[in-house]
Amino acid sequence: MNSKNLLIIGLITLGGLTLQSCGEKTTAKETAKADLIVSVKTIKMENQPELMSFSGKIEAETHSNLSTRIMGQIAKYNVETGQKVSKGQVLVQIHAKDIEAKKAQVKANKLAANAAYENAKKDFDRFTVLFEQKSASQKEMDDITTQYNMTKANLEAANEMGVEVEEMLRYTSIKAPYNGVVTRKYMNEGDLASPGMPLVAIEKQNQFKVMARIPETEISKIKKKDPVLVKVSALGDVQISGVVAEVNPSSQYTGNQFEAKIVLQPTKEQIAKLYSGMYANVMIEKGGMPSIVIPKSVLVHKGQLTGVYTLSQSGTAMLRWIRTGKSSGENIEVLSGLSAGEKYILSYKGKIWDGAKVEVQ
Repeated sequence: MNSKNLLIIGLITLGGLTLQSCGEKTTAKETAKADLIVSVKTIKMENQPELMSFSGKIEAETHSNLSTRIMGQIAKYNVETGQKVSKGQVLVQIHAKDIEAKKAQVKANKLAANAAYENAKKDFDRFTVLFEQKSASQKEMDDITTQYNMTKANLEAANEMGVEVEEMLRYTSIKAPYNGVVTRKYMNEGDLASPGMPLVAIEKQNQFKVMARIPETEISKIKKKDPVLVKVSALGDVQISGVVAEVNPSSQYTGNQFEAKIVLQPTKEQIAKLYSGMYANVMIEKGGMPSIVIPKSVLVHKGQLTGVYTLSQSGTAMLRWIRTGKSSGENIEVLSGLSAGEKYILSYKGKIWDGAKVEVQ
């Protein structure tokens, strides 16, 4: 074989080796290429505040059921349900003809008792002078003294009877104890009112509270003067500031649930929109234990399982199944499945799967 042929064979061989080398480099680059680009975040144990939520209803801080201490027929209701009233305004009037008659009788008795007393006093004064002058016997003095004391006692009894009648008359006119609004009429005109039976309900409109029901597992965490937020769904989830005013340590009379009294601190605009009976959700934030919290947006759901993509040591996406706890806004607590120091995939570009090679931004 001449030198020319050897040169041609050498060039062909060199070209083949060059092509092979280029092919190997291209394959290596393709092999090293990531499937998708991701951003990751390192997991940390953080002390997350515990948000507790309890249900309740809005009530007026001051409300009263007004009744009478006498028995009588209702003559007239001067108000209607929903009507605003002023302090001292007569709300209900009860027939009082028999009491008026008794008042007239008591007045006559007082006049008679007073006249008898004045006459007995004159006799007593006169006989006292005579007795001192030895012109009246001891028996006469004793008799006149007894008569005088009897008329004096009768006058005092007549005066006391007058006070009693005036008090009875006072309860024939049921008056508003404060400025407020009528929330209920329990009876109708013509009905017979009895002592202690409620006739009308009234409440103040500028002071409101919420009686929240607290489970037994949470009652120990609620303390007096704790600040709260109260969400009223009827007002478009308006949040109103409030404070815990009372915590009932017994559930004996509240259906095995504990009660906490929340005094609301609404603005003027919020007061105008609040009504007793509205449903309220009381939210109390307390300092919690250190925990792992991740965004809800990174969760993966497959049937009953919940997972999150983490970054493995080999630089691939690894799906980890976790158990979640309470959620707060856009975040959720992780009870198990993740540990502090690990990295999870926060966001990515493209399609992700378990084992995908990733490039961290």
